[in-house]
Amino acid sequence: METYLIQFVYYASFEHPNTGSAPIEDKEWVKAYRIIPRVGDCVFKDGEWFQVERVFLYQPSGKGIDAQAQCSFYGSDKV
Repeated sequence: METYLIQFVYYASFEHPNTGSAPIEDKEWVKAYRIIPRVGDCVFKDGEWFQVERVFLYQPSGKGIDAQAQCSFYGSDKV
């Protein structure tokens, strides 16, 4: 089954409703998924949940990034 390489980005300066425990530094990570996340989907990274706000699709380019998902902070599982 085909997988897509997704670049996730979180900008601390991006306005989001859950500012109380939101990370204060920008974050970026790449992960392979079987589907490209949609706006509104949530993704988990290092004990924190991020909500996909924007998705940018790229033309297929061999082994490059297939899409970029800009995220806002959603919540934390950290105690």
